Amino acid sequence: MKKFIYSILTISISLSAFAQEAADKKVQAGLVFGSGLAIQKMGKPNLTNNGGNDLTVGANVNFSLSETIGFCTGLEFDFETMKYSAPGSNGNNVYYYYNETDNEILRSQNVDLALNSTKLFQLTERKQKLVYLTIPTMLTFRTKFFGYFRYFGKFGLRNSFLLKSHVNDAGFTFDTNDFIGVSSAKSLENMTIKKETIFFKSAFGLCGGAEWNFSGSTSLVAELGYYYGFTQLYWNYDGNAAQVDRKTSLFSREPNNDGILENIHYSNRATQSQVMLKISILF
Repeated sequence: MKKFIYSILTISISLSAFAQEAADKKVQAGLVFGSGLAIQKMGKPNLTNNGGNDLTVGANVNFSLSETIGFCTGLEFDFETMKYSAPGSNGNNVYYYYNETDNEILRSQNVDLALNSTKLFQLTERKQKLVYLTIPTMLTFRTKFFGYFRYFGKFGLRNSFLLKSHVNDAGFTFDTNDFIGVSSAKSLENMTIKKETIFFKSAFGLCGGAEWNFSGSTSLVAELGYYYGFTQLYWNYDGNAAQVDRKTSLFSREPNNDGILENIHYSNRATQSQVMLKISILF
């Protein structure tokens, strides 16, 4: 019985000493990998959110402000996919013009129907792929080590800067550009849209997790977080009629006061929230 008690005491002391290496470090840095769900809240009825996902890779740095309080930052690359379907809740079809030579979706001011390369497209589904550079700025509140483990909560901001964006669209193209030609199913790959997606977005995050000090000062960290996006993803031109008619690409066909169908342009609007699981290796 005494040997058993001594063994337990010896193991406990060893665990405390082992974890102390990580606890005493003022700076921990390492790699981070993450995956999660992207949820878009739509601000327009023309398109419907159809889900999305996020893959994150990068490097994080944790600064210890005290034994139980820290600050986390770093550089992360977010590879996102956002999916939309059309028509949305209002039932109106969604259209745009594109240049099939340059794979560019045209803003209304750039549409030239005299060009053979200008085509009319009716959108049914869209998959937008984006790459962001993200800088997290989060405060960390953590427990002391219990053996090999300590637990923490975080809150703060994830600020992201757009590096790249393109869309893959499914729908129908027309033989003519006046909506009365024969339409046929078509997929458009790697299409670009100039000045539609805003280059900056920010989200408030709240997450929790655990740190396992498994070797010397090296730790494995797992965390689950929810990030509420409070900035718009797309430029909003709807407050200025002249800008709507020149700078937007999407439009629907709606009757005017005389019952004649005309093109009604609008901006896509959405904010984004994310649920994300992250795994980090810190040294």
